[in-house]
Amino acid sequence: MMLPENYQLLKDELSKKIDSKRIVTNPLQLLAYGTDASFYRLIPKLVVQVHTEEEAVEVIRLTGKMNIPVTYRAAGTSLSGQAISDSVLMVATHKWKKYTILEDGLKIRLQPGIVGARANIFLAPFGRKIGPDPASINAAMIGGIAANNASGMCCGTAQNSYQTIADIRIVLYDGTILDTSDDKSKKEFIEKHPEIIKDIESLRDGIEADRVLYDRIKRKFKIKNTTGYSINAFVDFSDPFEIIKHLMIGSEGTLAFISNITYNTVVDEKYKACALLIFETIEKACEAVPLLKESPVSAVELLDRDSIRSVEDDPDAPEYFKTLPETACVLLVEIQANDKETMSTKETAIRKAIETTPTILPYKFTSDPKEYNFNWKARKGLLSSVGGLRKTGTTCLIEDVAFPVSRLAEACVALKDLFKRLEYHDAVLFGHALEGNLHLNFSQDFSSPQEVERYAKLMDELADIVVNRFDGSLKAEHGTGRNMAPFVEKEWGEAAYSIMLRIKDIFDPLKLINPGVIINENPKIHLENLKPLPAAHELVDKCMECGFCEPNCVSEGLTLSPRQRIVIAREIARLKALGESTERLVQMLHDAKYFSDETCATDGLCGLVCPVKIDTGKYIKEVRHMESSDRAKKTAAYIGDHMKDVTSVGRVGLNFVDFFHSILGDTLMGGIAGGMRTISGNRIPKWNKDMPKGSHKIKHSVVNESQENKVVYFPSCINRTMGKSKGYEKDEVELTRKTEELLTRAGFTIIYPENLDKLCCGMAFSSKGLKDEGSKKSKELEAALFEASDGGKYPVLFDMSPCFYTFHDACANEALKIYDPIEFMLDFVMPKLQVKNPKKIVTVFPVCSVKKIGMEQNLYKLAQMCSEEVKLVESNCCGFAGDRGFTYPELNKHGLRHLQEQIPANCKEGYSTSRTCEIGMSEYSNINFKSIFYLIDEVTR
Repeated sequence: MMLPENYQLLKDELSKKIDSKRIVTNPLQLLAYGTDASFYRLIPKLVVQVHTEEEAVEVIRLTGKMNIPVTYRAAGTSLSGQAISDSVLMVATHKWKKYTILEDGLKIRLQPGIVGARANIFLAPFGRKIGPDPASINAAMIGGIAANNASGMCCGTAQNSYQTIADIRIVLYDGTILDTSDDKSKKEFIEKHPEIIKDIESLRDGIEADRVLYDRIKRKFKIKNTTGYSINAFVDFSDPFEIIKHLMIGSEGTLAFISNITYNTVVDEKYKACALLIFETIEKACEAVPLLKESPVSAVELLDRDSIRSVEDDPDAPEYFKTLPETACVLLVEIQANDKETMSTKETAIRKAIETTPTILPYKFTSDPKEYNFNWKARKGLLSSVGGLRKTGTTCLIEDVAFPVSRLAEACVALKDLFKRLEYHDAVLFGHALEGNLHLNFSQDFSSPQEVERYAKLMDELADIVVNRFDGSLKAEHGTGRNMAPFVEKEWGEAAYSIMLRIKDIFDPLKLINPGVIINENPKIHLENLKPLPAAHELVDKCMECGFCEPNCVSEGLTLSPRQRIVIAREIARLKALGESTERLVQMLHDAKYFSDETCATDGLCGLVCPVKIDTGKYIKEVRHMESSDRAKKTAAYIGDHMKDVTSVGRVGLNFVDFFHSILGDTLMGGIAGGMRTISGNRIPKWNKDMPKGSHKIKHSVVNESQENKVVYFPSCINRTMGKSKGYEKDEVELTRKTEELLTRAGFTIIYPENLDKLCCGMAFSSKGLKDEGSKKSKELEAALFEASDGGKYPVLFDMSPCFYTFHDACANEALKIYDPIEFMLDFVMPKLQVKNPKKIVTVFPVCSVKKIGMEQNLYKLAQMCSEEVKLVESNCCGFAGDRGFTYPELNKHGLRHLQEQIPANCKEGYSTSRTCEIGMSEYSNINFKSIFYLIDEVTR
C-alpha cells in the first residue's frame, strides 16, 4: 500500500530505531489492529508497536516534528471511540508488563500493558487489590483503566483511579518525561516547561476565584463523571504536580502518554456475600438506595424488570424470576469483610437501614458459590443478554449516565419512557445504584439514514434528560471519546468548557494528540465513522468486538486475536457484497490465509470469556472446511481408512530421524533440518531436539486379566506413534507401556478396543476443517469403545486430554463412561496407590482442553498429591495446536515465550496431558515435560 509522502518519511525515520516489523502498513493488519470496542471505525495509516519508553518518545517526538496526529492505545476495550485513529496508532501492550510491589503491597507501580486482573493477582498475597474494578478488568489494561478513569461494581467514586493514584510517569507532546514520584524529574520539568506550571497555577487560581464554578465542579463530581477532563483536580489540589497527575486520569490519551502509574492499593476483603432485594417498583427500589448508601454495603446494583427477564431462563435462575410483577425492580447488594463476625454485623445494619422500605419477597445474603456466582452472573451477563439476542448487522450499545442519587427513581422512569417512545424495545436498564450510575443497553441498526437519525434523536433527548432535567453526567465511567464529545459543553457550560479547552492547549499545543476525542467542534461527530457490521457467518455474527477474548488467545500479538479475525471476516464479507475494491479484497483474502487461518490454534479458549460465547476456533475450522479442496478431502479419507499404515509409517519415520539425531547431535542435526526446512519453503516440518523416536506397536488386546476392576484404555494415535524423547531417562518406557504398568499396579484389567491401530478420535481431521472424515473416525471409535466396555459397563480412559475433549464433544452415546487422564487418575488410580516418595517440586502445564473441561484445579490437586510444591504454569494454549508446532512453529514459540521464566530454578521436571504439547514445552522451558502418568508412577513405587 502506498503511504502519503509524510507518513512514508515518518516510517523511514522510525525504522532507524524501531524494528520495521513493528511498524505496520499492511491493510489487513491496519484494519485489525485499529479496531476497538466502540461502534466507530477509523483505519490508521501506520500502527507502531512500541516496546520501550525510548521508542514511545521517538514516535511522539517525530510525529510532533512532522505535524502528524498520533493516538495512544493499549487493549482497545473502551466503548466511546477514544482508541481509534486514521493517522498513527501507537500501541503499548506487549513488553509493557513490568510491575513493582511497593511498601508491602500498599502501593503498586504498573506499566500500561498489564491487564487489570493481573495486577490483582500480583497483589493477592498481600490481601490487596487495585481500586478500579471495571467489568472489563480481565481484558482492559492499566493504561486504559487510568486514561478512562474506569470504575466498576464496587469501587464507586472512592476507589477509582482518580482517588487511588499515587504517582504517574508521562511523556508529553515534545518527548519530555515527567515522573511525579521523582523530585529530580519534577525539578527538570519546571526548568524545561515553566509555562505549563504557570498555566496550571493560573487555572487553579481562576477557578478558586469563581465560587459559582468552584462549587459546580465540587457538586458535579459527587457522582460519577467522566465527561470532559477531570477539572476537579483544580479544586481538590493546589500543588501543580498533583493537579497534573490527576488531570491525566480520565484524559483518554489526549494530553500525554502514560508510561507507568503507581496506585495506592485497597483491601481485598476475604469474605463476600450478596443478596437479591426485590422491590415492587423501580421507584421503591430507588428509595432504598440512599438508605443503603449510608449502610456498610460494598456494592448496590440495580436491575430493571427487563434485565431480569433476559436472564430468567438461565438454568441457575430461581423460579420466582418468571413470576415477578412487570413493575418489579431488583437491587443486588454486596457486603464484604475480613472476618465472619463483621459480615454478620454489616448484614444486621443493612437490614435495619431499609426496614422502612419493604421488599416483596424475603431476602438472604448468600456466600454459597453457586448462588453467589449466579447473582453476579445475572448482573454481569446483561451485556451478553442483549448482545446475543440482537439482530445480525446491528450494534450492541451501552450508554452510560449518572444522576444525583436522590433523583434516581425519577431518572429511571424518564429513561424507560424515552426507550418506549423511540421504540427501543430490547433496551434494559441497570447500573451502579450507589453512585447514581445507570447503563442503557440496547441494539442499534446503523445501516440506514433513518436508523442513524433515530439514534441521533435518542442522543439529543438523552442529553436533554440528563443535563437539563437532572444536572447529571452524560458519561459516568466509559469516557467521553467521540461519542459524547459534541455534548461536553452542553453538560458543563461555557466557563468549565473553556477551561477544558485551555487544558488541551497546555498539554497539546500542536493539536496532534488523539485529536477529536473529548474536544471536538463537529456537532455530528458522534454520528460519523460508524462501524459496519455485515453478516460474515452465523458462528461469529453476534460478536460485539469488545476484545474480552484477546487475553485468552495464543496468537494475539503474533498475528490476530479472535476479535481481529472477526473484523477481517466482516470486511471480506462487506467487500464481496459491494463487489468493489477488488484489489483490496484480493489482498485481504491472500493475507487472511496466514494471519487469520493458518496461525489460529482453534483451541476455543476465546469462547470461555466471550460475553456471547463465540468460539472463533470453530469458525476458523468452518472456514477450513469451506475452503478444503476435493484433493484434501480424498487424502483425508485415504488416511482415515489406512490409519494402521499411517501410524506404522510414522513410527518408522520418527525412528529414522532419531537415528540421525543420535549420530549428528543437537546442533548439527538442528542446522541440517533447519536448512532443509528453509530450502523447502517451510514445507518440511520443523525439527527440534525433543522430537521423539517412534513407539512400539501394541500387539495385545488384554493386559493383567482376571482383575475385578476393568478399564478400557484408548491410547491416542499420537501416543501409538510417538515414543520417548531425548530428555526421558534411558530406562524409561514410552507412555502406552507406562500406562499399562500404572494401571496394572492399581489392580486393573486393561482392555484395548478391537482394531486399535485403525482408530482415531477424529481431531487430526476436524481441526483442519475436514469434518466428514473427523466425524467418521469419531463414530468408529464410539462403536469400538461401546463394544470394548461391554455396553458402557467399564470406564474408558483416554491418555491425552485433547483427544478426550474431541471425542467427548462428538460422542452421542450417553452409556459410555469416558474419562480424561486427570479425572481417571484422581477417581480410580490414586485411591488404590500410596504415595511413598513425593517429589520436592514439579511444574504442571494445563493444556487448553484441560481448561475447557474445567480440570485445571484437578490437575493441580493431582500434582499436589505427588509433590511437596507445585508450580502451575499460567498460559493460554501452548500454540502447538496438534501439528502446527511443526508446520507453523512461530505460533508455538509465541505461545510459550513466557514459559521458561515461570519455571522455578530448582525444578527440573514438568508434566502435562498432551504428547505434542509436551514437545513444545520441553523446547521452550529447558526442562523435560512428559505425561503426568510418569509422575504418578514414580512417586507411588
